[in-house]
Amino acid sequence: MTAQRKHKQTALCRWLCDELKQGIILTAGVRNYLDATFGSDDLAFVLADADDSETDSLLDLLFYPDTATRLRFEAQWGRERFSVQDRDAVIDMLRAAAPSARITLPEATRKLPIAVPDFALQAFVQRLNICWQPCAQMATALNAWCPDEMVLRARVQLRNARLAWHADQISLVCRYLSHLDGQSPTVDTDLAFLISILSELVPGKDHFEFLIGKKFFYFKSLCKAEDFERKRQASNMEIMMMAGARSAHGSIDEWRHCMRRIDHICQALFGRTQFFQHPGSQSIDLPNGRSPEGLQNVVRILS
Repeated sequence: MTAQRKHKQTALCRWLCDELKQGIILTAGVRNYLDATFGSDDLAFVLADADDSETDSLLDLLFYPDTATRLRFEAQWGRERFSVQDRDAVIDMLRAAAPSARITLPEATRKLPIAVPDFALQAFVQRLNICWQPCAQMATALNAWCPDEMVLRARVQLRNARLAWHADQISLVCRYLSHLDGQSPTVDTDLAFLISILSELVPGKDHFEFLIGKKFFYFKSLCKAEDFERKRQASNMEIMMMAGARSAHGSIDEWRHCMRRIDHICQALFGRTQFFQHPGSQSIDLPNGRSPEGLQNVVRILS
């Protein structure tokens, strides 16, 4: 191992120790978990009273890097290249250092010191995904995109995308970065949305067709949710359940929101989108005889 590589590993270990010592905020989500699981949101009481098997999941949740931590890492270390061996060496250094953390409690008047177990230190480093670097095509698109602050946020999102990254996914992200204004108030959330659906983009799929296909999925889900809501308002829920009706159709507002996201991205990337109409309700009266000619006419009308 070169002296320079060892120095970089040591410097990152010190930085991580400082991050833990500066304090971790006890978020509302963790407090809700405490209350639901242990019947109290008093962290000191829970840690003192519960056994190890009960607190392992809590500590795993507590030491999950938040967005602020990820942004600080990206600003300080994001452009440094770390190998898997570097990552493992840093984890070993952290374990040897046995750092303690300070948890900022809701009242914000005191910090609770807590020893960080080895498994939490390992998970903390692994979740920062320090080995990731954008490919050359994506790095060029990021560097040409917008001011540093938005690039940092975009890099954090891309670093933590759970993707193997094939060429078509990279190409779509680069197209997004080259077409969307980095100053747009929705650019951050639009990118997060795009990343969330990229796992469904198969190699060779046309980008516009992929996005419109997702919009059509949301449209069908919206139709089902609206249909269920109409039935719910016109009938008794117990009777509907006995008839086999399901309520798991999702949120109407959420499906509409997803469709608007697709429209915004498509308009920016391709200058167009595609709209769908709710299926109309039509009735046709069949003659009593149901002659072959009459049935053929019905088929022609419905085709």
